Amino acid sequence: MVKTVDIRTMLDTLEAMKAERKILSDDIGRVTLSIQRQLEDDDAVLFEDDAWVAEIKAATVWNEEALIPLIEHYNASNLDELLNKPKPRTYNKTKLNKELKKGGEVKRIIEFAKQEGLPELTIRKKGN
Repeated sequence: MVKTVDIRTMLDTLEAMKAERKILSDDIGRVTLSIQRQLEDDDAVLFEDDAWVAEIKAATVWNEEALIPLIEHYNASNLDELLNKPKPRTYNKTKLNKELKKGGEVKRIIEFAKQEGLPELTIRKKGN
């Protein structure tokens, strides 16, 4: 019977910890949103001091279908080098950004496939 009591105590503890985690997660979300709103109210996208960097910037979203015309500009082995190895095969965005240097139609296709996503707040403590 001792084992049942121990498990029951652990389950009760686990439930209490999950409830605390939810409250903490909600609080973190509220403070993060407040920081983002304050930056927006100040017409700023960057806050930086000795200890912190907080920045609002839009993530790049890639339209994979818009990259299909690249097939016309590369042979099979060169195109394969631009793809990530695991399946499903998607384009390696770092390699695509390097291909922008080629200019011309390749650059136009790649730039068309890059879209600006929603602005996101990133917060980083300096020294970490």
